[in-house]
Amino acid sequence: MATTFKDHIIALSGTFPMHKQAVLIDKIESGGGTYSAKIIDTCTHLVTTQKDVEDNKLKCKQAAALKSIKIVSWNWLLDSAADGKPASEASYLLAATPAPTPATNGRPLRSSRNKLQSNGSTTNVSQDDDENDVPAAGAAPSKGKKSAASSKAKRPIPADDDDEDDATTSKSQDEPPAKKQKDSKKASPTLKVPVDGPLWRRLTFHLATHDVFIGKDGVIYDAALNQTNSSNNNNKFYLIQLLVDKTSGKCTVWMRWGRVGEFGQKSRAAGLTLDQAKDVFEKKFSSKTGLSWSKRLSSPKAGKYTYLERNYEDDSEDNGKSEKKAKKEVEEEVKMPECTLSRPVQEFVGLIFNQRHMLSTMASMSYDANKLPLGKLSKRILMAGFEVLKNLSELVTNPSLAVQNYGQSYGQITEDLSNQYFTLIPHVFGRRRPPVIGTLDLIKREVDLLETLTDMEIANEILKDAKTSETGLHPLDVQFSGLGLDEMTPLESATTEYKELDDYLVKSHGKTHHIRYNLKHVFRVERRGEKQRFEKSAFANLPNSNRRLLWHGSRSTNYGGILSQGLRIAPPEAPVTGYMFGKGVYFADISSKSANYCSAHSSDRIGVLMLCDVELGNPMLELVDSDYHAGENAKKQGSLSTLGKGQTVPQGWKDAGCVSEDLKGVLMPDVSSPPETLDDTDAWLQYNEYIVYDVAQIRVKYLLYVHMS
Repeated sequence: MATTFKDHIIALSGTFPMHKQAVLIDKIESGGGTYSAKIIDTCTHLVTTQKDVEDNKLKCKQAAALKSIKIVSWNWLLDSAADGKPASEASYLLAATPAPTPATNGRPLRSSRNKLQSNGSTTNVSQDDDENDVPAAGAAPSKGKKSAASSKAKRPIPADDDDEDDATTSKSQDEPPAKKQKDSKKASPTLKVPVDGPLWRRLTFHLATHDVFIGKDGVIYDAALNQTNSSNNNNKFYLIQLLVDKTSGKCTVWMRWGRVGEFGQKSRAAGLTLDQAKDVFEKKFSSKTGLSWSKRLSSPKAGKYTYLERNYEDDSEDNGKSEKKAKKEVEEEVKMPECTLSRPVQEFVGLIFNQRHMLSTMASMSYDANKLPLGKLSKRILMAGFEVLKNLSELVTNPSLAVQNYGQSYGQITEDLSNQYFTLIPHVFGRRRPPVIGTLDLIKREVDLLETLTDMEIANEILKDAKTSETGLHPLDVQFSGLGLDEMTPLESATTEYKELDDYLVKSHGKTHHIRYNLKHVFRVERRGEKQRFEKSAFANLPNSNRRLLWHGSRSTNYGGILSQGLRIAPPEAPVTGYMFGKGVYFADISSKSANYCSAHSSDRIGVLMLCDVELGNPMLELVDSDYHAGENAKKQGSLSTLGKGQTVPQGWKDAGCVSEDLKGVLMPDVSSPPETLDDTDAWLQYNEYIVYDVAQIRVKYLLYVHMS
């Protein structure tokens, strides 16, 4: 268990920009700290906001009275969690301020009472970029060059300045001819695109009064821009929306900008005609990106913001269905139908579709779910992220490619590609400098993130379908239906089938792993079409068959994607160096090896382990060290799989027919004797890994729902 917040008792107060309290509580507890819902004598810290301090909220008043409690901003919590040790509180202390002056520690105080420009003039919006991403307290959007210059003189963190030239690049210099790409943001004019929520919540009127403008050609006037530059410590966003008042038809161009993960500054040009608003929007977009609005999908310009394509395909359908559903519920009291699933299956479905766990997972991987939330991530963005990581992995393994392929030094091109990746896939780094992705471990971490986002995207689609379903079924029934399973049967704990699998779980535990199990449920599972796929494949009747019952572990939030789509091979865009033995599906014969991939700390200590019937074939390609090209090398020698040999292995194997008649002929470890450590081995791995390169070799047989501590 992490010890970042060991001996810390932390209370929270206020609403935190871009972070729900549940996510912050999870960071406290997973870091070994204690969360306190109230201010008590033993509290060490109160994490709050400048606004709560200035408004003298109850918890702030109580904490100040105790003197021993440090009152700090939420950035202290995020930065400490990211660094794995408590940050010095000196730079994060909050105190009430009678006047809008910079904080004595050099960190700017943020005020929510900034007055926005509200006249019809468009001249005020061209100055906003010359201000800090995070201004001194009370600073309003600049009204002229003088005030902007004055603001620059007081910058506490100049690295965050959004200070690029606002002059619109002429179209003749804009961009080279580009391939015409399909714009996933084109939509019906009836589509309901979300108005920038954090912005509206801080204003006096309601977001229901305005709509994001959609042209007759289906183009949505909504731009999310991002820019990361490690050298300059830039990790910033810029949001632009053209909004139409539903009553008057007058238009407003909204802008919000700042450091990723923070609220930032805001400005608007209001009371405009549609033509005026389009002109303001398009000029602002062009000044930020160096591209004309019509060429927004072209390759990003160096030193400029990158346009993040967001997916709104499902919003119109969701809005239509949810409005009908809400209307129906108002007209008649609708009782929640009974769930037809057994209690264990209900628990499982509730776990894998838990949205709090999804947010916690994304936060633990530093992903900014507010910039590109689930449901808004386009496949093109994910594939582009994989592609950048692939380029980085090639450089890390062969630094000479820096000059050969890019004409730059290794350090410069790895930083440039890292900036490009973090621009595409927004991350929250707090006030820390964005890292350079210059090691295989860092590449692997980001590959894991993109794979997790891919699976959670699928789970999110199933969740949306359940929320808008008009079938009259319980939401859990609809979610379960979305998994497309032919069978999910909870096993009775008294059965031989259950006991054999419990033994396999507990007695195949690696001695170097410190996970303790409490098995809650075992499910016998049949994925729709998986049996037929295997029987029709070339693997069905192999003369050299070698089928084994093996473990696979993954985050609970990934199982919506895994069960509905099956275990999958990484896409071509993914870097091969993200996978020790090439792009394949990985399995283990030691349960705790797979349990380490469950990240149970992000899901209330519950992990899900999968047991699969895997056709490995004979002989396997046996390796004692990593080989990123193992898949190709296995194929060359006529093997269907790779065995990454470990130092600790099962002492023997037995027929899995003892578990179920259906598994006769499949081998599983004989755990009547514990795993043994080999003395005469050159193996680099601690435990065996089995890798197959065709999903038709896999059949999911069981899911184990386990409390892990």
